[in-house]
Amino acid sequence: MNRKVKFGFVVILLIGAGFMIYETANGNLMGFVFDQINYNYTGYASIPNDTPDGGSLGGFYNINGKGHEFTFHLIMKGAENFEDPLDYTSNGLNGNGTIDTINVTSNTLKDLLNHDFKSAMFQTPFTGHFDMSCAAWTGYSSFSNNGTDFIGNFKINGQETDWEGSYKFVPNGNSIAVITSYIWYPVGLKVAGSITQVNKTYYM
Repeated sequence: MNRKVKFGFVVILLIGAGFMIYETANGNLMGFVFDQINYNYTGYASIPNDTPDGGSLGGFYNINGKGHEFTFHLIMKGAENFEDPLDYTSNGLNGNGTIDTINVTSNTLKDLLNHDFKSAMFQTPFTGHFDMSCAAWTGYSSFSNNGTDFIGNFKINGQETDWEGSYKFVPNGNSIAVITSYIWYPVGLKVAGSITQVNKTYYM
């Protein structure tokens, strides 16, 4: 290797090292690596019954993503036989979301590479939003996690009924409890006497 080639090689190494130091100091390198990672999580969701003599619903959900973009899908097998077709069909619930801001750490990357989506989700501060649809309704939500509390707000626009409220994700052993507080009311009738308040916990 002649002197010119050696010098050029050293310059490239110095520039590369400077870039790595700058990116690491500014947190950009972690974000760049995060954007290259594919993640996939599958679990079981349970919806408790509303009446003492009723039955609960359950099904499998899947979250797929790469970096800041993700999709999710929930299928409650057989629920289409009991639910109003305006509320649920065999196509299930589908959604698309974006992580707007995220504080990616080495633990975030380690958890995702180890397929420990749950740990990455609860330990990493981030904010985001998603759209969703199921049968004849559509909805949207925004969420945030400060590393301690993972909370969100949602609105669902149905054909006959609208829902809106808040939720909180809480680790619950091997599952996740989704603690919700919301209201529902006939479309166009968000007035006293037509609003029903609900506090309910779901599991996933």
